[in-house]
Amino acid sequence: MIKKIKIKDIATYDSEGIEIEMNKINYIYGSNGTGKTTISEFLRNSQRFHSCRIEWIQNSSDYDLFVYNRHFVQENFNVYNEIKGIFTLGKESADILKQIDEKTKDIKKHNDRIETIKDHIKEKEDRLKSLKDDFMEKCWELKTKYDTIFQEAFIGLRAQKKKFMEKCLVEAKNNDGEIYTYEKLIKRAESVFKGSQEKINIIPNVDYDKLFEENQIFKTIIIGKKDIDIAKLISNLNISDWVQQGHNHIEYTNGICPFCQQELPVAFKEKLDEYFDESYTQQIQYLNSSIEKYKRETIGIIEKCRLLKDEDIPFINKEKITALFEILNTTYRENIQLLDKKRKEPSRIVELSSISNCLEQINAEIEMANTQISELNRIIENIKEEKVKLIKDIWRFVIEENKKNYENYMSNFKIESRALKGMNQNKEKQKIYRNKLQQEVIGLQNELTSVLPSINEINSLLKSFGFTNFQLAESDEKGNYKIVRENGDNANETLSEGEKTFITFLYFYQLINGSNDQNKVNTERIIVIDDPISSLDSNILFIVSNLINSLKKKVRMDDSNFKQLIVLTHNVYFHKEISFNKGKSNQKLHDETFWILRKTNNISYIQKYIENPIKNSYELLWKELKENPNSITTPNIMRRILENYFKFFGNIDVNEIVECFPEEEKVVCNSLLSWANDGSHHIYDDLYVDSNQEINRIYFDVFSRIFINFNHGSHFNMMMGNFEYTLEAPVSDKVAGQIQEVMDQTAVSVE
Repeated sequence: MIKKIKIKDIATYDSEGIEIEMNKINYIYGSNGTGKTTISEFLRNSQRFHSCRIEWIQNSSDYDLFVYNRHFVQENFNVYNEIKGIFTLGKESADILKQIDEKTKDIKKHNDRIETIKDHIKEKEDRLKSLKDDFMEKCWELKTKYDTIFQEAFIGLRAQKKKFMEKCLVEAKNNDGEIYTYEKLIKRAESVFKGSQEKINIIPNVDYDKLFEENQIFKTIIIGKKDIDIAKLISNLNISDWVQQGHNHIEYTNGICPFCQQELPVAFKEKLDEYFDESYTQQIQYLNSSIEKYKRETIGIIEKCRLLKDEDIPFINKEKITALFEILNTTYRENIQLLDKKRKEPSRIVELSSISNCLEQINAEIEMANTQISELNRIIENIKEEKVKLIKDIWRFVIEENKKNYENYMSNFKIESRALKGMNQNKEKQKIYRNKLQQEVIGLQNELTSVLPSINEINSLLKSFGFTNFQLAESDEKGNYKIVRENGDNANETLSEGEKTFITFLYFYQLINGSNDQNKVNTERIIVIDDPISSLDSNILFIVSNLINSLKKKVRMDDSNFKQLIVLTHNVYFHKEISFNKGKSNQKLHDETFWILRKTNNISYIQKYIENPIKNSYELLWKELKENPNSITTPNIMRRILENYFKFFGNIDVNEIVECFPEEEKVVCNSLLSWANDGSHHIYDDLYVDSNQEINRIYFDVFSRIFINFNHGSHFNMMMGNFEYTLEAPVSDKVAGQIQEVMDQTAVSVE
């Protein structure tokens, strides 16, 4: 079974996403647009969803997944294509079915043997690994013993045990050189390996563009526009930077001066905005980018010089490089302090100290070192052959030292490898026997499997449910179906949405009992059903519910090939029909999970429940309002509650509610009813109104006082509990204007 699914970074699921822990029976409720189809489509075709994952319970990832959603309908009921046939096991021969059962049991026995052999193979592989690890440690002991004297021969292997061991194995097989004493090898190493005998790479110069530190923007006096009335005062007092800092905060002071805390004159902010015009902003942006560029380029230079100072580079004068580096670093820090002041006070003139002189001296040192490196490389080329020979002789000495360890390892390795080879051969034989039985089972199934029983079953269901004007028939292409009228004419193009939806679900229901593949008619399977009752009337809803309840019983049977069921729906009544447990009220059974999928600010999230959360639609509306008060659907939820409670239960026209409010609040109540009624009759994908939290709070306040004004405050308190969502009243003219503006925008969108 599926243990857990993770959905993220797709459709309305953000980078955190959702995680759903699964049981045998799983119910996921969510309104349209909350992301249900994304979940079902991921389960149907998980390879397309790279950021999502399925976590399986051990040994269950080979289950077949059957998913019913709108994509299933589109793929299987294209009006221009015939329908794939469903193969099911027939009932003609009890003897053949018995043979299939016996061979299936034999297949299981072979699978069990294969698993046992795999365990033994794992033990042998662990034994071989242990032998290899032990030999590797013995080799490493030799490396440690001779590393100081012969380290040049071990270059590239000195920090890697595995590679050193592999080198020992290769040399033991291939090195047939002369054996020298340890003392002779030491003397040769002193002459051949003395000093650095490897070519040294030329040190690259440190390049630097002086234009970064000579940028004219650092010397430019940056002030605001001069041709407005406050410019002269700012210029005379030389307070441009000080005023600019206050200008940054004036947006958040509600008309109060950020310095003296007095009320600002009329249009003062507009004058400041004009003073600090686009030209000023562009200069500030260029200044900031120039500072960052100077930092970035100079830090890169400093890091290159730091390597010269810290790394072990031959022929470099460390003392001089260190002194020049300190001067370079100090100059950079001083320049950064000047640039920070320039950033804070754009009218300041800044002239940076140059680091070019330091870099010229550093490059001179590099050039001197490179001269010596070139000479060394020329000399090394003459002793290259001698060095190769010495390294080979050192390894000949090492393998002689390691001879006993090598012989023990190879002897045991061959014994264990032969045993492992025999086990693998036995495993392959068992697979051959198993595969032969599987082919025999397929052959027997071919004698029994047919698409005709599925046709008869679906047609029987259609007639029993009152669909008599069309039926399935076997297509001219063997193994396929077609939909025909009573007179035999093709009916694909003339099916209604309800007919198409119903026959699609019956087709799927029959498919999960068989397969489009003749070789997979009896596999273990997981069933996913996403909103199967779209475009169906209430009678068919109960029929589909009954079929799913029958499927639930099969899932709960231990010997059934149905292992797990996942149902997603937006229909409250359908959810109650398939999730009701007789005698258990809303309690959750041990093999069930209940989830509600929601979407806020275009982000989907999910909540798990310890019992069935769907009680009735009226309670669900209050629950949704309480848990998600700032959703775009909030006005629609309020309207449906008002209609249910006042109109259906109390026979009170909701439009009369407006008259119970003072004149200054009638616009708010009117807007609530107008916006809510509009939202209830249109799809939100076609009409989008920004969900303003302040306006939602105001609507909520009016919504609560509707109950109070009609002496039903106790009902409101009972349904909302301790929920607090208060707002001071009455509503200001500004907010009322905002609400009226939303109403006007909504009206335009609807037109």
